[in-house]
Amino acid sequence: MIEKDFLYKELTYEVLGCAYDAFKTVGAGYDEIIYHKVFHRNLLKKRLKAWYKKPEYLEYDGERIAEFEIDETVEDKIIVELKNIQTDFLPENYGQIMTYLKLTKLRLGLLINFGLDKAIPKRIIFDEVRIQNLEQWDKDYFQSPSIRELVDAIIASVHQIDSSLGTGYLAKTYQAAMGVELKRNKMDYYDKVSVEIKYEDLDFKSFEIDYWLVNKSLLLGVLAGKDNPRTYDLSRMRSYLRRLNIRHGLITYWSTKNLQLYGIYEP
Repeated sequence: MIEKDFLYKELTYEVLGCAYDAFKTVGAGYDEIIYHKVFHRNLLKKRLKAWYKKPEYLEYDGERIAEFEIDETVEDKIIVELKNIQTDFLPENYGQIMTYLKLTKLRLGLLINFGLDKAIPKRIIFDEVRIQNLEQWDKDYFQSPSIRELVDAIIASVHQIDSSLGTGYLAKTYQAAMGVELKRNKMDYYDKVSVEIKYEDLDFKSFEIDYWLVNKSLLLGVLAGKDNPRTYDLSRMRSYLRRLNIRHGLITYWSTKNLQLYGIYEP
């Protein structure tokens, strides 16, 4: 067993005991805020230093790009994020607590779910280990000189963001930084893009996507997660390109360990 798995072992037991007692006190099926408050009261009764909804923020290039409220910070050692969901933890839950650990420079996080038939914890160790970046480009992606010039400019901004922030944040953090970069470089972009869908005589509302249109010629996705982008995210990029009649897409993806670039070409 790796020694880091025992990080703050006794304190972890105390914190989890407070969570189990909170669930036992409240029972199943109530609003998340009730579990929050009972859990926090239990921490204080244990005479633990606990900060409820502690505010944090992140700056990029002199601009505040993200603000957060951390559910619980215990003894300046453990970040606790509480959930009330009727399923297993979601990828964004892991991304959220990893963001908080990176931001506070703490190593141990606890995800605790009160949404099932008992309080279910997940222990997260954050060690910022960097591996080699990854680039993957479709055939003929760079056949147009103008696209190469545009993509090179975007990639320069991506590497600037990566150099400043590193890996491990939520996608919205990188999106905010990308907005700063594109504005600073006076690049024309739209972060609200709609796709028109028509089929025979069926009438649909425009579908707004979360990818950006840069210089009216490239669709840009700014994503983040644990390991690799979902196949779904690559597939929907191709779908959007076809609907918008645009050939080039670029997905920038920050995993917890590296930066990944995917150039998608739809001739």
